[in-house]
Amino acid sequence: MKARSAGFTLIELMFTVVVLAVLLGIGVPNFRDFVRNGRMTAAANDLLTDINLARSEAVKRRVPVTLCKTTDGTSCSTDASVPFRRWIVFVDDANAAAVDATNDGDGEVDGAAETVLVDRAIAATITPVTAGNRIVYQSSGFPVVDGTNGLTRVLMCDARKTAVSVGGSSAARGITVSATGRPAVTRDKTLIDLAVASGGFGGCP
Repeated sequence: MKARSAGFTLIELMFTVVVLAVLLGIGVPNFRDFVRNGRMTAAANDLLTDINLARSEAVKRRVPVTLCKTTDGTSCSTDASVPFRRWIVFVDDANAAAVDATNDGDGEVDGAAETVLVDRAIAATITPVTAGNRIVYQSSGFPVVDGTNGLTRVLMCDARKTAVSVGGSSAARGITVSATGRPAVTRDKTLIDLAVASGGFGGCP
């Protein structure tokens, strides 16, 4: 009797390869966007959480607390050419630092000021766009009006900029701090595009 050989025919193998190629073609871009969205969400939520931390600590301690951009993890930076990619939160109370009381709540790390959050950094693939470099909360929980230094809006961008992402939302994330000091995050494309067009956020680089 003749023995039957088991295995795949050439047609079956080619069909399997075609199906696999189609699935990879659909799945790989979606997975890449999934990873990018995860990084963007984490970065926006980190900043949102730490702004809320600064606000709550100011109310709890009854002293000014500041969140500011940093390049070294210990002091505030006012360099406009440096993105708001790293920040610290510290007690901005000159009296506690045993220095000149006129510096209380000035948005600068004075003397032995207590650091509430040592250093937070976001992924290098994300570029935050903002004009301000710090937010100072008073003991009332309201932010100090800080002119050009005040952090009121942040637009977080990656290589996709403000393109449509999964679910029709923007690939970018917008963070705003209201006049009462409450921060909020949005990925609504209509709102972000409107804010960019009106100059509220500035465009993605």
